[in-house]
Amino acid sequence: MKRSVSILIVCLFIALLAIGGLAAPEASAAETKTPVSINGQLSIKGTQLVNRDGKAVQLKGISSHGLQWFGDFVNKESLKWLRDDWGITVFRAAMYTADGGYIDNPSVKNKVKEAVEAAKELGVYVIIDWHILNDGNPNQNKEKAKEFFEEMSSLYGNTPNVIYEIANEPNGDVNWKRDIKPYAEEVISVIRKHDPDNLIIVGTGTWSQDVNDAADDQLKDANVMYALHFYAGTHGQFLRDKANYALSKGAPIFVTEWGTSDASGNGGVFLDHSREWLNYLNSKNISWVNWNLSDKQESSSALKPGASKTGGWPLSDLSASGTFVRENILGTKDSTDVTVRYWYNAKNKGQNYDCDYAQIGCSNVTHKFVMLHKPKQGADAYMELGFKNGTLSPGASTGDVQLRLHNDDWSNYAQSGDYSFFQSNTFKTTKKITLYKHGKLIWGTEPK
Repeated sequence: MKRSVSILIVCLFIALLAIGGLAAPEASAAETKTPVSINGQLSIKGTQLVNRDGKAVQLKGISSHGLQWFGDFVNKESLKWLRDDWGITVFRAAMYTADGGYIDNPSVKNKVKEAVEAAKELGVYVIIDWHILNDGNPNQNKEKAKEFFEEMSSLYGNTPNVIYEIANEPNGDVNWKRDIKPYAEEVISVIRKHDPDNLIIVGTGTWSQDVNDAADDQLKDANVMYALHFYAGTHGQFLRDKANYALSKGAPIFVTEWGTSDASGNGGVFLDHSREWLNYLNSKNISWVNWNLSDKQESSSALKPGASKTGGWPLSDLSASGTFVRENILGTKDSTDVTVRYWYNAKNKGQNYDCDYAQIGCSNVTHKFVMLHKPKQGADAYMELGFKNGTLSPGASTGDVQLRLHNDDWSNYAQSGDYSFFQSNTFKTTKKITLYKHGKLIWGTEPK
């Protein structure tokens, strides 16, 4: 059978890429580059978070919900999935102080320690969050806070992964100068006895919105940042104006909590407003953490009710918010690590490629032609496909990708002898189309 001048390849890849996203054989710890191994000790340069080499860093991740309620979602397995499948570089362990949290149940700190130990092993940054909320004045439990951060800084003062958030959302009859700054000075002095250089984030008034007040009366510590919190359905340009003012005064900002919902956590989701916010944060290189990792039946939750507590979530288990957040974390990656090779005989002719249709978008499919130095059985060349803008969950599919190849001189191919060819215009699951991760064969059989 002769090929026509051009051929149509319908690449289903369902079985192939079912293992392609991140279920490939794991590299050893020594081979894996993690956010912490790449960036090391973080610090502040002007208003910018930078790594050990002084290069700007923008962390992106997700926060737990209250550990006293949804702590089962915080474990090594779930954090590993978030690192590998979502691409997070930071995780926030939200330890409520009131509402059945640390003040009434100090043992909840063990879940914080579990999160930190997992983050250390996985090489992601972790925020230890003293999550005041209904107890709006941080001074209400100041002595307990000092005891807690004395312990945490003693344990993790030499661990570059750790970031301390010492007052989640001061609110009510509190202000920066009278209440929050004096509290912060005392707690920071406790941490710095054991940990001279890890980041410390301080909440600001009105549920961590008044970064302008902090900017006008900043703390002396060189590695302090100020928390800005927003919920896309409630907070808009007026709050970005406050952020711009703070930055203009040299106050570094970290968005340690934001939601796609309204401020209640359960209205929306407001994806257009969320995009506007993320575009702003990305333009300023401001780090962010989304609220929240739980299966609570509210719109700000990343997971649908009943989702696994140990990761492995297919896209069908993600809420609208979770899907959006995952996509926007992964959007920081230029391409995936997975490639596919179609082996055939080019017979030393120049090759051309056309993408007629791709469910994921032709702009997200890359290609290159490689001529073999030594021909193999049924192949003197291969076409390699790559994929941009994200990863696939195990069991997921790219959907159809319809491609055409043709010779430079438009002459016919003799396709029947090609290694990867099927006697059909649809290439179904075949081990003769091979799959790679980081250039290493992980599925299929190459020609000999």
